[in-house]
Amino acid sequence: MKTIKKLSISIIIILLFLSGLSKLYDFALLHNANIKASYVQYAKIDADVLIHGPCEPLWMISPEILDKQTGMKSYNLALSHSDFADNFLHLYFYLKNNKSPKYLFLYITPESMDLKYNTFNTYRFAEFIGDPVVDNVVKECDPDYFMWTKIPFMKYAYYNNKVNFAALQGLKHYFTDRKTPYHANGYEPPIIVIWTNHLEKFIKLYPNGYNFKWDKLREKYLCKTIELAKKYGIETYLYESPVLKEAFPYQPNRKEIVNKINAIAVKYNIKYIQFEDMKISESRKFYMSTLNTNMEGSRIFTDSLGKFIRHLAFEKN
Repeated sequence: MKTIKKLSISIIIILLFLSGLSKLYDFALLHNANIKASYVQYAKIDADVLIHGPCEPLWMISPEILDKQTGMKSYNLALSHSDFADNFLHLYFYLKNNKSPKYLFLYITPESMDLKYNTFNTYRFAEFIGDPVVDNVVKECDPDYFMWTKIPFMKYAYYNNKVNFAALQGLKHYFTDRKTPYHANGYEPPIIVIWTNHLEKFIKLYPNGYNFKWDKLREKYLCKTIELAKKYGIETYLYESPVLKEAFPYQPNRKEIVNKINAIAVKYNIKYIQFEDMKISESRKFYMSTLNTNMEGSRIFTDSLGKFIRHLAFEKN
């Protein structure tokens, strides 16, 4: 009987400790200025133009260049390797604390609809478990993880290698009273790299090309992101930045997927803009990979996007 009592007390102490540790992680991550999901919920950004999506817009669109062209304030909400469920939640967080932007530019390419590319990064939302909107998305996109979150601290232990450093950094930001992220406008400049045979490796792996698979869950959260933006009266544009034209022959069903994306745009009475005729798409010297431009390519594309947005604003006036 004494053994059972001791065991019970030990379990209670461990659970209380884990609950306290979980709250400490919550606190730390919420104070990490470099975590966009945290930052946009306390910072008054109030951008006129919001750029969103995965690594392509994150590394390609500089608000500093965009603002000079448009005369408006922009913010880059994109995050590397993110899918539309990830994008949906970050837009949800942004709109909880900031005024609605005039324009939302959401990146989409055929790869965006295929589960082999990008993903839902569950660990980015661990500190927000308990928010009904977050819970519903996590439960649908990562049900195994969500089930384990019932156990104290498991929401952090499950993906611990993804959150430990961020938690320590969050405590540092709290004690040093840091409020501004390293990349204040959300843009992360692409590293200086040379072409790394990205396309050659792809061709070796798929000599007959790769047919993109359309995923229904991706479609669902693409639609939910558009619907959320429309709910807040945001003029939304789906867009695809210039793709290296050499890659097109190795995407046999590209046109089919593009047509399906266009159909969704038509359904919501918005536009899907493809910047496929830009000169940079003809040369590798502007690219790190078939979809990602280098510093020079990114500067050229951002400048062109700025002119496009300026023209939109001019038409409205």
